[in-house]
Amino acid sequence: MWTNLLRWFDVPSFEGDEDKSRAAVLLNLILWIAIAATLLYSIFAPIDPALVPRRTAITVPFILILLFFKQMVNWGHVRSIGILVVFVLWLLISGGMVLDPEENNPAFMGYLVVVVCAGLILNWRASLWWSFICILTSGIVLVLGQSDVLPRSNTDDPPLSLWLAQTIYIVTSTILLSQAIRKIDEAFAEAQRELSERKRLEAERERIIQELEAKNAELERFTYTVSHDLKSPLITISGFIGLLEPDAKSGNAEKFKRDLQRINEAAEKMKRLLDELLDLSRIGRLVNPPEDTPFAEIVEEALSLVRGRLTAGNIRVDIQKDLPLVNGDRPRLVEVMQNLIDNAAKFIDDQPAPIVEIGAREEDNEWVFFVRDNGMGIEAKHHLKIFGLFDKLDPRTEGTGVGLALAKRIVEVHGGRIWVESEGKGKGSMFCFTLPIKE
Repeated sequence: MWTNLLRWFDVPSFEGDEDKSRAAVLLNLILWIAIAATLLYSIFAPIDPALVPRRTAITVPFILILLFFKQMVNWGHVRSIGILVVFVLWLLISGGMVLDPEENNPAFMGYLVVVVCAGLILNWRASLWWSFICILTSGIVLVLGQSDVLPRSNTDDPPLSLWLAQTIYIVTSTILLSQAIRKIDEAFAEAQRELSERKRLEAERERIIQELEAKNAELERFTYTVSHDLKSPLITISGFIGLLEPDAKSGNAEKFKRDLQRINEAAEKMKRLLDELLDLSRIGRLVNPPEDTPFAEIVEEALSLVRGRLTAGNIRVDIQKDLPLVNGDRPRLVEVMQNLIDNAAKFIDDQPAPIVEIGAREEDNEWVFFVRDNGMGIEAKHHLKIFGLFDKLDPRTEGTGVGLALAKRIVEVHGGRIWVESEGKGKGSMFCFTLPIKE
């Protein structure tokens, strides 16, 4: 409670809008000075005891209005309250002139307070407008005094000369003030630009640091893979080569043939892993010229590359009609679809009616393409992990763990994003990626 109360009394700050925050500081100061002055006047100013209720009836509502203004400033209505405060100051000073229209009345010079507040709270243009209004008002009051509409002044000085002197004083002060405020605003704007640039550079630095940390983590996983996944086929090859000679000497052709097949499988696995690593390293460096291609053709080409797995699993593929035209590196986009379709077919599980759906939808000035299956699904905690390099949820499954990382890198090079949606195990998965809409 006390914290909220102290926060209410404090000056509000509006992040990202320094002009508004500065105006709020000035308004806060003016309002508290007005509240304090009103309280001091109502308590200590001499007055007939019979008039105390009348004074209270005037000062209490006035203080409540000022507190309401303070609350409005806290809510962010800084400009509206600023205009209202400047108007009230002008009204009070004009009222003082009407009640005592002496050309040398100090209230005449009170208009400078209006001009200064307008410039500081609002802007330098507002100070020019309010100086014009103040000069016009003082001239009207003088004319009405000379016409006996208001009480005539007792001064012997020519009213016009005093009005001209006052006008020159206000105009000169306004010009100097507006120039000073403009210089301050320009300097402040320059400081804001420098601060924004510094923040941008800091954000860029943080982004680069995060990218480097991610690259280092990827490099660590790469090192592990090279030392483990590549070493594993070499150990297999080395072990079975050692068995070939005894098999040949014993004349066991069947065992010799099995050992030779194991060597070939290990060599093929190593070749596949090296090819995928090489392919991953080329993304972003070696690119094909972008071309306009119907996405349906990309889908058909990808399907032809994984037709064997789809046929073996008796998997039905539904393709949405009227797929859009896309612009990009066609072979790479085919590679994305091939990896996603192959991944869906690989983890379709033992569904009685396995199905893979391919389609697209338009969202926020980009196309969202998807490959949806009714397979085993993916738990939410693995939704980001599966796109990491060599991150396989089940190490026993076939593949190298590079496919989804490869798809992610290709999509990002095209300016898109890739993610997976799945409600969990047994709920199927939908892999989505975006590409900009071709204009």
